[in-house]
Amino acid sequence: IWSTMIDKNELLKRISAIEQSEESVISIYSSHIQHVLRYSNINKESQAKIIEMLKQLDSDLEEHKIVTKQLVDAIAKSEKSIF
Repeated sequence: IWSTMIDKNELLKRISAIEQSEESVISIYSSHIQHVLRYSNINKESQAKIIEMLKQLDSDLEEHKIVTKQLVDAIAKSEKSIF
């Protein structure tokens, strides 16, 4: 199996881009779903479950941001220039 090497700055840029993309996608879908729920015929119990899942997704995103920051910090501090 061949692996592709990447320099530190490029790796940090890619991680940042992925993180921004993840945050944008979750925000857009969450907002869209909440708007759709307002006008849907889905029963209130199901709506509450969906809202709770969206809240969990937001919470997971915040945790992921913390882990990603730790990863970025570790990469930035690393003496390695190629990963």
